[in-house]
Amino acid sequence: MNSNFSTNIGIFFLKIIAKFPFWFIYFLSDCFYLIVYYIVGYRKNVVFQNLKNSFPEKSDNELKEISKKFFHHFSDITMETIKAISMKEKDFRERYIIKDIDKINKYYEQGKSVVVLTMHYNNWEWGSCFPLFNKHTGLAVYKPLHNAQFDSFMNKTRSVFGAELTPNSNVLRRVLMAKKQNEPVSIWLAGDQTPPVFHDFWITFLNQEAMFYPGPAFISKKFNYPVFFQNTVKTTRGKYEVSFDLLFENPKEFSEVEIIKFYIQKMEDVIRKKPEFYLWSHKRWKHKRPVDIELQD
Repeated sequence: MNSNFSTNIGIFFLKIIAKFPFWFIYFLSDCFYLIVYYIVGYRKNVVFQNLKNSFPEKSDNELKEISKKFFHHFSDITMETIKAISMKEKDFRERYIIKDIDKINKYYEQGKSVVVLTMHYNNWEWGSCFPLFNKHTGLAVYKPLHNAQFDSFMNKTRSVFGAELTPNSNVLRRVLMAKKQNEPVSIWLAGDQTPPVFHDFWITFLNQEAMFYPGPAFISKKFNYPVFFQNTVKTTRGKYEVSFDLLFENPKEFSEVEIIKFYIQKMEDVIRKKPEFYLWSHKRWKHKRPVDIELQD
């Protein structure tokens, strides 16, 4: 079967599912959880091992309980991502509460750009609605999917409210252009996932050696843009509250290592409180540090 045809069929069914009401979306999520966890066993070993390495102080029974909660939450955000295809502004304003966007918008009034560091925690996909609240031009930095057709479809969905999807390979060029044109932008970066293997910035994350993108720290320092950390809390099923902490007013006064370390500390603080809401199914620690590369301390 032609891959384009298969992708079109898949997109067609996603659009149908997206039209269902929320109560039915969560019924589907419950079914999806049972299939993924108990029948298919999708990456159960990866999730359990990631949890075990991150929380060596917890018992296997505790880790298994967190794993089950994770998969239930993972099913929810999968269905919520599909539902976003048909969600309207009213839906987002009711379900994705932005508590203190004024902290960021005040820099727009000053003509300044900002960097917002996020992570794959709770529902990161619904963050595409931020242009409804944020005055800056919102640059959502992402890694393109291998399937170009599906990537285009997802980007169209994510940009409905004005988010500008910026490939990670193009972010520096786009930020330079914005600076040249005096265009205040908010640069949204989720730097918690595994970068390409050629990166050599290694640091401890959740009790394990991990490779990190240096980009967030590099951009922050190069342009001296204020750096915020985004914390997304799940208040109840299908509803979230988002708040922002200012990490660095003048990042040029700090080293790239200090910026990344503080970012990691903020992530760890959030994850340890409610670990089931982090993306444990990703093979975050699949690479091992080469012996000739030092671990940042």
